[in-house]
Amino acid sequence: MYFSSRTATALGCDVVAITRLAGSDLPLLKQKTPGIEWLSKPAGVTTTFENIYGSAGRTQRVHAQAPRLAVRDAGAVPLHPRIVHIAPVLREIGAAFLGKLAANRFVGLTAQGLLRSVNCDGVVSVAVDRSAPVAFQIADVSIVSVEDFDGDVAQARDLLARSRVGVLTDGHRVIHAQEEGRWFELPVVPQPIRNPTGTGDVFATALFVRYEATGNLERSLEFAATIAADWISAKDAGLFVTSSHVKGQ
Repeated sequence: MYFSSRTATALGCDVVAITRLAGSDLPLLKQKTPGIEWLSKPAGVTTTFENIYGSAGRTQRVHAQAPRLAVRDAGAVPLHPRIVHIAPVLREIGAAFLGKLAANRFVGLTAQGLLRSVNCDGVVSVAVDRSAPVAFQIADVSIVSVEDFDGDVAQARDLLARSRVGVLTDGHRVIHAQEEGRWFELPVVPQPIRNPTGTGDVFATALFVRYEATGNLERSLEFAATIAADWISAKDAGLFVTSSHVKGQ
């Protein structure tokens, strides 16, 4: 949510974020994200992940997990947003929450949090939540990575096909996307990896903003891929969206 909100703000959007985190974490988050309105129901802890990168890919460990969001929390949104980005991190929302928040709005979904299970040691593995098919069906645009499914491309494509637009990323490899059932590929230019964390959120948010505005999927993918490439390779991670990107919308 942090990287998504920053990207949306940099691209000219007004952002309201609904989440649950420890009250002590909220002031710092607000300080780091000026211009973003955070609607946070207080929790004892903030959901906290550790990302461990190695030659075999990424391993995730959960150190703390906040309680789930309830349907009444969705009703706290004071605006009628043009775009709703549903971005669970660890099964904190269910089908009822999704239906309440997504009604009659453009919905973008990054579904990683509906595809994760945590064992007693806090290690994350792939397990599709029962609300996942509903979420994909609600979404106008859904985005997942091959890594989210531990390499099971068939399962990923099956869920992505439930959305009007589905996008499957695979690091620096080719992007696979479908629109109304028509699948196609978009090559990716490999970049030096300096900022791996947050790249998927940057890509997804840029895609949602551009596609909602233009309806042109291929150009929107190119736009999002360019911003994500600049982010992942940036020496200064604070300057990942430039004025040239905003003008390119």
